[in-house]
Amino acid sequence: MSGNKLKMIACITMLIDHAGLLLYPNLLLLRYIGRISLPLFAFLIAEGCLHTRSKLRYFLSIFSMAVLCQPVYIIEDISDGKLSSIYLNILFTFAGAMLVCFAYIKWSDAAKNNSKMSVLYFTLFLCTLVFSFICAVKLGEWVKLPIRFDYGIAGIILPLFGVIFTDKRRQLPTFTVGLVIFNLLLCAQTPYIWFSLLSLPFIAEYSGERGAKSLKMFFYLFYPLHFACLYIIKILFF
Repeated sequence: MSGNKLKMIACITMLIDHAGLLLYPNLLLLRYIGRISLPLFAFLIAEGCLHTRSKLRYFLSIFSMAVLCQPVYIIEDISDGKLSSIYLNILFTFAGAMLVCFAYIKWSDAAKNNSKMSVLYFTLFLCTLVFSFICAVKLGEWVKLPIRFDYGIAGIILPLFGVIFTDKRRQLPTFTVGLVIFNLLLCAQTPYIWFSLLSLPFIAEYSGERGAKSLKMFFYLFYPLHFACLYIIKILFF
């Protein structure tokens, strides 16, 4: 199964999840199915961090898309009377996760080459991890306005478990451990988060191939467009 096929499954399950969130909040089955999407995206973010030729361009593409998508969430908060808080969409979480993954990869490469810079890079990795944690937990306090990252620190850390090992035989078990930790951190507030484990059989079928480059723009645009369409449907018909 190529990366594009995994992304398609992630997009479909995300669409189902958001349809349940915005249109059918009482139909929890849609939310259960939707738990499959996040681990797939997190795993693919990890793969992207491992194999991208331009780390800066990859980060900026995700971060800029996060900024472009945010107005949809702000408009929704205004319509629901929740302007007193700001919910940062999942792409901000992934942007933070990418910084953590890049810092780890840099340290890992230096350590494998017995580089004297490995200590410096490890320090960079730890500082990036701590900074991401502080931002996820304390950012709202700094700006005097409640701000919440989607999935919080658990979402920022999850992709890291996909870059610790590049060997496919060890990558999946390690990512599975990360996903279990992810679920343990979030199950108190979202008991059905455990349905995210259903993503693992799909990840196990991953071939390591990206798939056609022509679909790249489609996947970048799917997130903002599907959410905007669902929100319009909610306004017009619900």
